[in-house]
Amino acid sequence: MKSTRRSLLTLAAAGVVGLAVVTASPTTAGPAPEVAQAQAGPTYVYKVHAPLGKSAQDLLGRGFDVLEDRDGDHLFVLGGATTGADLATAGFSAVIDEVLPAPEWQPPAKKSQSPTFDAADVNETYYGGYRTINAHWSHLDLVGQNHPALATVVDYGDSWKKTQGAGGYDLRAVCITKKNAGDCALSPTAPKPRFFVMGQLHARELTTGDVAWKWIDHLTQGYGTDAEVTALLDTTEVWVVPIANPDGVNIVQQGGNSPRYQRKNANDTHGSGCSGTSSSQIGVDLNRNTDSHWGGEGTSSSPCAQTYKGPSANSEVETRALQALWRNLYRDRRGTGVTDAAPADTTGVVVSMHSYSNLVLFPWGWTTQYKAGNDAPLRAMARDLVGLAGSGWQYGQPGEVLYNAAGATDDWVYDDLGVASFVWEIGPSSGTCSGFFPAYSCQASTFWPKVKPMLMYAAKKATSPYGGGNPPTDCAKATNDADVAIPDNGPAVTSTITIAGCTGNASSTSQVEVHAVHTYRGDLVLDLVAPDGTAYRLKSSNSDSGDNIDTTYTANVSAEARNGDWKLRVQDVYSADTGYLNSWSLTL
Repeated sequence: MKSTRRSLLTLAAAGVVGLAVVTASPTTAGPAPEVAQAQAGPTYVYKVHAPLGKSAQDLLGRGFDVLEDRDGDHLFVLGGATTGADLATAGFSAVIDEVLPAPEWQPPAKKSQSPTFDAADVNETYYGGYRTINAHWSHLDLVGQNHPALATVVDYGDSWKKTQGAGGYDLRAVCITKKNAGDCALSPTAPKPRFFVMGQLHARELTTGDVAWKWIDHLTQGYGTDAEVTALLDTTEVWVVPIANPDGVNIVQQGGNSPRYQRKNANDTHGSGCSGTSSSQIGVDLNRNTDSHWGGEGTSSSPCAQTYKGPSANSEVETRALQALWRNLYRDRRGTGVTDAAPADTTGVVVSMHSYSNLVLFPWGWTTQYKAGNDAPLRAMARDLVGLAGSGWQYGQPGEVLYNAAGATDDWVYDDLGVASFVWEIGPSSGTCSGFFPAYSCQASTFWPKVKPMLMYAAKKATSPYGGGNPPTDCAKATNDADVAIPDNGPAVTSTITIAGCTGNASSTSQVEVHAVHTYRGDLVLDLVAPDGTAYRLKSSNSDSGDNIDTTYTANVSAEARNGDWKLRVQDVYSADTGYLNSWSLTL
């Protein structure tokens, strides 16, 4: 029986799958990873019984390609037709959950970084619209040229292949802010707080690179026209690394009609002959390579494993370059003890975007035995982020909702510097927009509308993530413009606005702006309902026979905390006239 976790795109007529496994030791050498290759067979997803704790960590430690997804007591493993046998041999109970079809797209023409970028590069896409690495780098150059008062492009290192003289790419970031003296300098004493976000540390997680592209455009195009963006960039530096693992992404984008599920970087010197049915197994997992409890649970010592930790902590040039960049952007505010807390006035937030399974994760990822010293505010921020994302999202330490994993970048940022740090696993576990390679249309229809408010919230929290210092006291106006029909002389209907990232209680002069289309506005009763359920009457019914409501009401809701789900409740209490709620806004 198919798992309810996802909707199958293709069902395999596989019958009984033979039980043989991908071993944890190198096999015969495969083709060069940058050459488009024929896939040896279909890609299988196995549903594996592995409850939280010892069983889950044992599965990870054996080198299987375990996805960042959980369904109760089950994890999911990516592999070929014979991977089921290896799982059985290792003592795990597994069933085929899905057989993935090969997406149809052609590889880009260039196999490494363009010497110079041109219009053809910025428009280069694959798999329906995803941008190539050269397109991303060209985009950064154009953003810097078109918005010199806002954007500064930074080269913070070289990929492994570039250090070897074998092609490869620059490692690039962009700083976006309304530039004043001292802004965007590689100094931890810069005048503004900093929000940092990166994508595609794991190469195959295509959604994260596209979100980074959209985030850059949202900020640079919104400054001066979008009040929320303008206020943010006047007070905060936003740093974006759209692709943190370009060598790995190049392997993905060179896969042609059989793209490779490459997760790691391209460093093949630590093992020889690593090959896989559906994904290249060369390289080091950059999210297991840092010296924050390097080599602990959720990592592998096998060079061919997808969670290979590398030969030593911080062995990879991409890892070291990111760490050097972070140390140039943030002061070290935390002690060395596991439970030491960073001071309440610490500034900055770092987000590493991954996919998929709709999770917001925070330190510690290497263990659930200890809580981070700043666990309470980190957990509160994660709860707010999940609230903004909507139903189906979870939050917690990785070991609370998924599995423990040591050596990750989010642990390192908090461990080494004390900066608030998160991993977002973006994308549902089921449906047409699930998986590493969702249709490009999912980016605009599903992911960006959810992630944009999360990014804005997290960026604004960079001023005071732990509640000290000088947190912002005002909340920007929030609006819900979804139409809601108002039944004639019927039950009340509601529309919801979720407020997150604000501090303290609401104002005694909070503003509720209401726009309703109705042929007899006197029939309508309006109430503002606070997150705790308390109702505040905005308008009673009366004999006003005029059409429509376009009014801003003042409400004293100072007894209420700002954050939470606020509802506008509308009821038509007389017959003969109809209408609908067009939009409403809330300023607390």
